[in-house]
Amino acid sequence: MDKVFKTTNSQMKKLRSRGLNISGSRAKRIIEMENYYNLINGYKDLFLDQTYTGVDEKYLRGTNFFELHALYLFDRELRNIFMRYILEIENNVKSVLSHEFSRNYGHDNYLKIGNFDTVLKPHESNKTKAQKIGEVTELIANLQKEISRQLSKNNPMISHNMLTHGYVPLWVLVNTLTLGTISTFYSYMVQKDQNQIGKKFNLRPDELTSILFILSIFRNACAHDERFYGLKSVNKKGRPNMIKSNPLHAKLAIPKDSSGNYIYGKNDLFAVVIILKLMLPKNSFNKFHSALKTEIDKLDKQLNTISVEDVLDKMGFPRNWITIKGM
Repeated sequence: MDKVFKTTNSQMKKLRSRGLNISGSRAKRIIEMENYYNLINGYKDLFLDQTYTGVDEKYLRGTNFFELHALYLFDRELRNIFMRYILEIENNVKSVLSHEFSRNYGHDNYLKIGNFDTVLKPHESNKTKAQKIGEVTELIANLQKEISRQLSKNNPMISHNMLTHGYVPLWVLVNTLTLGTISTFYSYMVQKDQNQIGKKFNLRPDELTSILFILSIFRNACAHDERFYGLKSVNKKGRPNMIKSNPLHAKLAIPKDSSGNYIYGKNDLFAVVIILKLMLPKNSFNKFHSALKTEIDKLDKQLNTISVEDVLDKMGFPRNWITIKGM
């Protein structure tokens, strides 16, 4: 069936029929300014009565529209806070990666297949040697494509190096690359090179590889204003893309499921908190922690129908999440 346009008043009437307390010019203006679909469909889940079996959905008794709006604004602030500190890590990783790779292979040798790892690993038994080389070739092609794109935009740094020297040093190009491309670049580096970079962050290559892929997913969600607080990291096949278990999981006494996996802090938003704790300088993490706690406390005061613990559970936060600061 085609979607039929509805006025704001009719939208509010429909919400009232579903048990949501909503009325007045302020609520109407919020819906008009924030977009009904983004606000209501994006943030209603926690406020719905899951025991209701009628043909339509029903809100929990007493749910007020401004609670949904508070959660919506909370999610926006989450994106702002996490984005700031993910970018700090992104900048650090780009700097270290470009320095170490250039030191080992030269400033312009990131376009040579031989400088990457094309050996099949045990977990790649379903892949051929040619396919592995093809994946590295695709990475190199994407790097070349990015150079071309930046030249067409007249990026002054890219243009200057290409016109003056005939190439673009990796430490210049890296500033234009997405975190997703950086994570792919790192995953195809030779292990000894991965080790050099990982040591700068006290992380093993397998740990840093999974961390970079997860950070790229959450960073993209921040950049595109996607719903953030309940986001989970999954790979292209729809399977959980998880960070490696580390001592912080044990220190927080996070429970495990029947398969022995920690139920929090693996591919959820708390996994990103753990990553920030592992990779940020102490001063930066403390500022992040303080900003995050402020927003959670603010939301707590604005919720009545549900509790802030319901939101934290959706975020993958254990009840003692705040103690991570001192670990």
